[in-house]
Amino acid sequence: MNVLRILLLHPDKNPGDEEAHANFVKLNRAYEVLKDEDLRKKYDEYGEEGLKDDFQPGNKYQSWQFYKDNFGIYDDDVEIVTLSRADFQQSVLDSGDMWFVNFYSTFCSHCHELAPTWREFAREMDGVIRIGAVNCAEDPMLCQSQNVMGYPSLVLYPGNGQGMFYQGHRELNSLLSFVMQRFKSEVHRVTFKNYLSLTTEWEQYSGAPWVVDFCDDDDQCLSKQNRRKLAAMLRGLANVGSVKCKEGDRDLLCKRLRGHGVAFYPAGEMNMESERELSSFDPKEIAKEVISFIPDWPTLSSEEFRDLMTEFASSGTPTLVRFVKDAKADEEEGAHAELKKIQFVLQDIDVAIADCSILNGACDSIHFEHFPTYVMFKASGGYEIDYRKKYSYHDVMVFAKESSQSSLISLTDEQYQDALDRVDEEMWIIDYFAPWCPPCMRMIPELRKLPESVGDIPLKKGTVDCTVHKEICQKAGVGSYPSAILRYQDKEFTSVGFHDMQHIVEFIDDALNPSVVVLTADNFGDLVSARDEGHLWMVDYFAPWCGPCQQLMPEFKRLARTMNKQNVKVSFGSVDCDANRAFCNQQGIRAYPLVRLYPADPNHRTVDYPNNWWRDAPSMQRWLTEFLPSLVVRMGSEFYQDVLASTDVWLVDFYAPWCGHCVQFAPVFEEIAQ
Repeated sequence: MNVLRILLLHPDKNPGDEEAHANFVKLNRAYEVLKDEDLRKKYDEYGEEGLKDDFQPGNKYQSWQFYKDNFGIYDDDVEIVTLSRADFQQSVLDSGDMWFVNFYSTFCSHCHELAPTWREFAREMDGVIRIGAVNCAEDPMLCQSQNVMGYPSLVLYPGNGQGMFYQGHRELNSLLSFVMQRFKSEVHRVTFKNYLSLTTEWEQYSGAPWVVDFCDDDDQCLSKQNRRKLAAMLRGLANVGSVKCKEGDRDLLCKRLRGHGVAFYPAGEMNMESERELSSFDPKEIAKEVISFIPDWPTLSSEEFRDLMTEFASSGTPTLVRFVKDAKADEEEGAHAELKKIQFVLQDIDVAIADCSILNGACDSIHFEHFPTYVMFKASGGYEIDYRKKYSYHDVMVFAKESSQSSLISLTDEQYQDALDRVDEEMWIIDYFAPWCPPCMRMIPELRKLPESVGDIPLKKGTVDCTVHKEICQKAGVGSYPSAILRYQDKEFTSVGFHDMQHIVEFIDDALNPSVVVLTADNFGDLVSARDEGHLWMVDYFAPWCGPCQQLMPEFKRLARTMNKQNVKVSFGSVDCDANRAFCNQQGIRAYPLVRLYPADPNHRTVDYPNNWWRDAPSMQRWLTEFLPSLVVRMGSEFYQDVLASTDVWLVDFYAPWCGHCVQFAPVFEEIAQ
């Protein structure tokens, strides 16, 4: 917009035009909007309404373009997995698979420009590596945890949990070259001299079928890059090899088998009689055709299913069962074709299909809500239901590997009661959850990682679906999901909310060796009010239903364990204000959680932990050390006289109160002084 033209339209320059003022106001407003990036964005998204001071964007529908550009860019792309903090650890870092992940923001123009190239790249590499995308506008904490500082950031995870940032040009060939240089696949040079050894003698290769590419003078064969892609797609399922059939460099095997094309040979049978010609040179189509040659999972008869249900405690081999409503309809849909690979990739696990249309109601004994559902029958006894509604090959593989190696089981009514009856002898941690609860679904994989024992005490692990076993959960007093209750020797300890494996182990350790004293109206006077001079108490007043209280408790216990190791005169306690309501009212507790310090001098007033401070263990430790006897000398301007002019050796910590690292270091410096 031309500024000079606007000035020429100013009312002072056009005294005879009655509409000059109104027109100039419109032009001036347009100029202000165009030069202000925020106003221009509001106008682009909401029009004139968006420029008003009282505009509420949530009260109106927006255009299709708005939702397309400002929500997940790749949510509808089947080759690209949209990742979040809920599944990133399990799906990417712990999977062992190679991932290439696009960290983007919907408000980033370069991210939108990259989208067509990223989609094309994903189609090219589909089945070779895993392709993912993270919307950092929706999940900023995940992006920060992966050290993503700008958008788009393309990060390759080779399978070891460590990310590698891509720094090259964001165009298709550069992306393909970057990945092809880094993923591993094995393509064999097959000749007349070695083909019998490869297919019948060498154990590493003889147990699997072969896909062989015969390359002739017309180059009617796969490219070197496509052979590597195919080998990656068929990893664990079939070997991939190539034979030179060009004039002047033709191997004798071309005469014995074929001179061109791609062929499939069953394990141990590389001969013309067993050969199946493959009709494509596209790696994905070849892989799909090879998978079609693989036999399906066996279908359980009523007798076999009954034996599995009654004898799973002594089966010896874990068995993954796919429960389907109708196996014939399922097969026609081709819904599980790729899953046939599991029986070859995970050879220490048996697989089977349970067709509920022919099992005469037997499937009802296992409570699940949808088809298909996967259930792992454990070698150690019991079974575990996969409650997620994810059916891809990779998702089922993750469940099969994790579940087969863990003793976590989905408890039946009888098993639950038996567990309660045996807590005198066994330690049980039971997770009460609901399948529709996202934190619950994130916590179950963490429970699988728990050790089989804590110290010398064996640890039993189970889950209870509260949507099915409502009475059990009500009797257990479960008020929110997930709730984990540890039972041992007639004692119960409850942990509410999502926790990772490390925090669950800390919860168990703390239950067995409590670092926080449970205070009530009956013992508070003797322990806290009548404390010895020189002894401090730090008390957490909480309510079990309070979310911030649940978040604080693990940090409070971690602080208690840390301070107990330092052997200082400070004790930690907690008061359940639901169970001790009158007492908490008497103490003036009006909000939860509240952490209160009872000083070493009983005559001094109590001090409450500041509401505007972080409620994590390091921050609370820094605050607490301010009230403990200290050997560290606080200095100001006297530093010059007492230190610089002194002949003594001094160790001085220069810090700022707002510095997070300084706050964390202060207790360490105190330990050094002691």
